[in-house]
Amino acid sequence: MLAVAVHVYGRVQVERERTLQRLIERGLSAEELARIIGPDARRRRDLMRGLLLLAVGAAWAVVTFFVGGKAWALGAVPIALGLAYLAAWGAHGRRP
Repeated sequence: MLAVAVHVYGRVQVERERTLQRLIERGLSAEELARIIGPDARRRRDLMRGLLLLAVGAAWAVVTFFVGGKAWALGAVPIALGLAYLAAWGAHGRRP
């Protein structure tokens, strides 16, 4: 499963780069390129990653809590990572 996930992620990255290269060859302006891959896109990804990790961690904790044992505590890892992404999302939008 992990190998398939890594392979798919790699293919998505390659296709994204090819798409950007085609857009640049067709005359994509610097402003449009910055809008596509700029800080706003990164900020949106931080929000999506944070919410996804929070959901995965909470789901893991709830399911394994009812199954029994102490594995539910491992849900704290993705929850902590999700909170870190959400903190980065919130801090990234602020101007110094």
